[in-house]
Amino acid sequence: MRFCFPIRITSIMLILTVSQAIPTILPGGQAYAFEVKGLKTPESFITDPATGEYYISNINGKPTEKDNNGFITKLDKRGKIIKLKFVEGGKEAITLHAPKGLDIIDNVLYVTDIDFVKGFDKETGKAVENLDLTEFGSTFLNDLTHDSEGNLYVTDMISHMILKIETRNGHKTSVLVKDEHLRGPNGIIVNPQTSSLIVVTWDSGSILEVDPTGQIRVLLDSKGLRNLDGVDLDDAGNLYTSSFTDGRIYKITPDFKKVKLFKEGLTSPADINLDRANKLVLIPSFNGNKARTEKIQ
Repeated sequence: MRFCFPIRITSIMLILTVSQAIPTILPGGQAYAFEVKGLKTPESFITDPATGEYYISNINGKPTEKDNNGFITKLDKRGKIIKLKFVEGGKEAITLHAPKGLDIIDNVLYVTDIDFVKGFDKETGKAVENLDLTEFGSTFLNDLTHDSEGNLYVTDMISHMILKIETRNGHKTSVLVKDEHLRGPNGIIVNPQTSSLIVVTWDSGSILEVDPTGQIRVLLDSKGLRNLDGVDLDDAGNLYTSSFTDGRIYKITPDFKKVKLFKEGLTSPADINLDRANKLVLIPSFNGNKARTEKIQ
């Protein structure tokens, strides 16, 4: 969807509490940039293409600690918090330790949680799936994405593994690939042009392609990139990825030949994603306990 607005914009300032966002509003009422404070170790930040609402996972502690205090925040389509703890570990029989990657298939909000993948109703927050992946050797499940057939693909950064979960086949789970050449796989996205996966790596800062059979190919191996976390593609095929340690987001051309600096000076940008409808990069600040958006020009 494309939008056309006058160049001049106005700002609406809100009284800030720990559970409010500060949005910038266009004359037509469309929020296009906002910041959310009061979060607790936020890891992943996504939008629901069907509703325009947003979800943010909060580890609320250490990424590997099974403390059952993780939570997921839900925002409306203008970036205002609907409920800070929309899904909360330790409440209503929900177990949620250190939620990281987020993805939505139909009405289910999926999230990785150390060695489980959990599913929650995106409208009510009620638990609907609880997938134990320890039998596959999972130790640090990180990001996840899905293809047009409803298959989830999940990275395990420590085990150098990508799992496949067939959500429309009883959540049948298998190992797509387990290989040290994955180099600490972190962010993952399906490339709609090739149907292969694009994976960014924590250990080497390289960008890989994994085809449907699990074959690995290096797309970009740059010594200037390190500790890559989130990844997503815009409508033109440009790739955006975050460097957690360097506090930067890069924009990489579809042919992977040009790496441009999109944003720097960020505090631990974790699992970034795109809101394509509003042309926003969604940026969780892991150590900053907040999240923000940046407009794609």
